[in-house]
Amino acid sequence: MLSRFKCSFSHEGKGFRVIMIFIFLAAAMETDIYLPAFPDILHALNTNEVMVQRILSFNFIGVCIGSLLYGPLSDHFGRKPILMWGFALFAVASIGCIFALSIEQLLWFRLLQGLGSAACMIVGTAMIFDLFEAEQAAKVVSDLNTLVVSLIALAPLIGGWINVNWGYQASFVFIAVLVLVSALKCWLFLPESLTVPNRKKLQPLRVLSDYKKVLSTAAFWYNTLATSLILAAYLVFVSNMSLLFVNELSVSQSRFPYFQMAILGTFVLVSINNGRMIDKWGMERLKYTGLLVVLASALLFHLLTEAQLNSPFYLTAVMCLFSVGAGCSVGIFFTQSMQACAELTGIAASLVTAIRLCIVALAIDFGSYQYDGSAHSVVRSVLLFVGLLLLVCLINMGHVRWYKRKVR
Repeated sequence: MLSRFKCSFSHEGKGFRVIMIFIFLAAAMETDIYLPAFPDILHALNTNEVMVQRILSFNFIGVCIGSLLYGPLSDHFGRKPILMWGFALFAVASIGCIFALSIEQLLWFRLLQGLGSAACMIVGTAMIFDLFEAEQAAKVVSDLNTLVVSLIALAPLIGGWINVNWGYQASFVFIAVLVLVSALKCWLFLPESLTVPNRKKLQPLRVLSDYKKVLSTAAFWYNTLATSLILAAYLVFVSNMSLLFVNELSVSQSRFPYFQMAILGTFVLVSINNGRMIDKWGMERLKYTGLLVVLASALLFHLLTEAQLNSPFYLTAVMCLFSVGAGCSVGIFFTQSMQACAELTGIAASLVTAIRLCIVALAIDFGSYQYDGSAHSVVRSVLLFVGLLLLVCLINMGHVRWYKRKVR
């Protein structure tokens, strides 16, 4: 019956932009919406802090795996079939999370959630570049990035409100409903963007050769590692934040989302104005200014007194400063990692996403093992990844100088 109602929007119209929002909507929210519920999940499933924080890292592992698969698969089978398969997996996994009876079950469903949601991000982005010329595609991607970052910032506030009023399972219900509505909208109205003549045969050797070419480029590794380590330091703090603030620093669950919103909101505000700052100061100057701000915030963490470390306001203020630096530099590092192999942007996008999320997942797992209920343990983990970022930058500077001498 539904097939007779199927139609599609032209990608030139506003209707298509609305459908594109639905592709990214649930995937943008499903990572952070559960963070305020970590203390409740800890008690409800009778588990420990390490396992609870793996709710985040297992999801990233799923997205990491999916990111490597969906690009080549959608090149061969078409964008829409792979997107709908991803939506189906995303929906089933979200429903599974609702009824998980143990932390182990919840972790595996979270991994499957990530595997399904990766299709939204990878295939959705590919569809934009299928349908628009380069300049227009860049504008669409910029608009969607602003939306995605804003949703990520709002998700903990929404999740906190849902958790306080209906319990942690209600957040999974919310995401499941959002996925099903988005899938139905896309099935009915989304056009296929990759025509049959433009599809590529699924040739593993060719795909592996493309991956090898990107992975052998030094500029790709430098920019990807810089992006990943900044986000790793950021999310190590954010993933521990609810347990630290609610369980140890006596912040009520109703107030906690506002602390998290301050940090994520700062990142959003800086990201939204990134284009204007690039026009004013240039990419390189803004990138290194952002790096300096990240390093300055790490130094402030190191200098905090015991009393300040036990204050949620001081911790939030320093992380807001970190968010300013991250917002200035992360997007530029990502762009430059994509430009390292300009002819292989699809492969580069998959690899950047996979490597970034793999490093972030490992960082969150490491941070959860180091967490002992004190702010000291969280700050130490943040400082470790900022230190690795500094090391990567110094190695890159040495490599650039060596290469210049070699060319001469």
